[in-house]
Amino acid sequence: MVLTDEQIDCLKNQFKIDEVLGSIDYSFIEILGQGGQGVVVLTNDSTGIEKAVKIMKLPTSGGRANRAKIERLKNDIEFCSQYNHENIIKYQLYGEYPNDGQRAQFLYAVMDYFPKNLRDVIDESESYSPEQRLNYLIQLSKAIKDAHDKGIIHRDIKPENILIKDNTLVLTDFGIAHFKDSNLTQANDLLNNRNYLAPEQKNKGNATTITSAVDVFAFGLIINECFTKSNPHGKSYPLISDYYPFLFELDDLVEKCLNSDSKNRISINSTLIEIKNIYQNLKSELEKIKDSFAVPENLPEEFTDSFINELLDKASQDIYFVTNDRKLIENKGKYNLNYRREIGYSVTPYLRDLTVRTYILKLCQKKYNHEMDYEDGPSLKSLDLQNASDLQLYDRLVAVLEKYNACGERLSGNIRKYFVNSLSYHAEEILEFIEDECYIDEKILENIEDAPILWLTIFILEQDIEQTELINNIDICWDRTISYLENLDNSPLFEKETAFQIAFEKNIENICQKLTNQWGGSYDLFEDKIRFIFDEPSQFEKLKEYGFQLAKPYYVFEGDVIDLFKKSRMIDKQIIWDLDKDWDIRILLAKILGLKKIK
Repeated sequence: MVLTDEQIDCLKNQFKIDEVLGSIDYSFIEILGQGGQGVVVLTNDSTGIEKAVKIMKLPTSGGRANRAKIERLKNDIEFCSQYNHENIIKYQLYGEYPNDGQRAQFLYAVMDYFPKNLRDVIDESESYSPEQRLNYLIQLSKAIKDAHDKGIIHRDIKPENILIKDNTLVLTDFGIAHFKDSNLTQANDLLNNRNYLAPEQKNKGNATTITSAVDVFAFGLIINECFTKSNPHGKSYPLISDYYPFLFELDDLVEKCLNSDSKNRISINSTLIEIKNIYQNLKSELEKIKDSFAVPENLPEEFTDSFINELLDKASQDIYFVTNDRKLIENKGKYNLNYRREIGYSVTPYLRDLTVRTYILKLCQKKYNHEMDYEDGPSLKSLDLQNASDLQLYDRLVAVLEKYNACGERLSGNIRKYFVNSLSYHAEEILEFIEDECYIDEKILENIEDAPILWLTIFILEQDIEQTELINNIDICWDRTISYLENLDNSPLFEKETAFQIAFEKNIENICQKLTNQWGGSYDLFEDKIRFIFDEPSQFEKLKEYGFQLAKPYYVFEGDVIDLFKKSRMIDKQIIWDLDKDWDIRILLAKILGLKKIK
């Protein structure tokens, strides 16, 4: 958080920062964050240890609403100072200022300093392995479960309220939580960050009837966001498996968390069990696959230990994905079969010969079925093994099957049955194909030896071979992989943009164009956001005023619009407005511009 000296002095005066810290012998370092009613400060305690101190301004006037605010602040402090859980923030010291008998103006709470929050992890996700992010999510689900076990509904779970230091995560800010037996929650409460509201929370007057399922909904949104950087809304949203194919199981869990009917939403207990099972099974299976790879000696010098380790991790993830995702064939049309072409894969002799035999069986079946299509059945007799020439054809088939016998007797009986029941000239045609090594290479082996992972897998599954046969039967082929850097082109998972992605980007473009046509300014892609620039601040102020007037009659939407315009700032007499594509533009801006209905 970058503040000017003037802004820092203003906040120090507003929240009496130096006075509050002086009362507990702490020294000021910097301001970490601020809100309308509070500020979080990085400090040194009397021994020089860094601590974070939250200072909250108490309302000065009476009234029921202000009394409720004070009670909520005290509930947060009482809970977080008395409750012990490794994944819930612990207040080590708290009090009022001044505490000399005068009316208190501020509450403060001291806690360990956590340098990051989950929003930082999401924004910098490339620096955190999928395993690290899964570990954080498990810790978060433990915190939510423990709160629910105590009858507490947090109601404001969002990445900014989840703090991180190294490998430890803690859930914070129970200021608007609903505590068991509390009468603070009123029917019209709407205190949450609206990006993480469950559907039932958007109904006015429903606050007293919400259940712990609202926290599960927010958790589901966060799971998805940790891997896609997208806050999912509606029925169509980017899936985790679109970015990390081997994490396909998380998509099912997210779907259960985001069930629009709170009664049918998965519980946090079951969510924790599922995400732990996914994590533990994934870790175990990936390690098992990785350990099975035989790395050749005398690799090129660019194959350092860390480089090889990264390559083996990718290969493990690829193989786990294709051997376990049951929707592989269903989704084959959208995949780029050259995905990860820098790594070559081959099958074991068992799967190679099973694939060849499966191909031969289908060839025999095709000839047989063709004969059965004759109006009166086949006009000629099938093979007669008492006949020397027919027996010779049969022996030639047996010789071919012996050549591909690493799979034992698999399919041998069926192949022989269809072959023997074929006409002799069809048997000749079959043998002409399968005895030709070039034919077998071209039709089969070239697709399953030294091939990209999806190319190999889809080919095998299209032969109607069970997906379970892939397990323990795919390995790295180093002939291609040794040229890893030459082939590295970051081949995308999808052959082309999905219909969802195309429609999404087109919609965003339409909204941006309508805004600039109607209100002036320009826009451009900025990192993963859209940046609007208004050379005339007065035009932006008119837009802002219009948005506020439009939103005023709508309970939830008004808060959204206020948050939306807070994202603007002035730099060199220009208004800079950086907005997320998904929630900010697709939902909120579209409503302001009349492209989406306000509810």
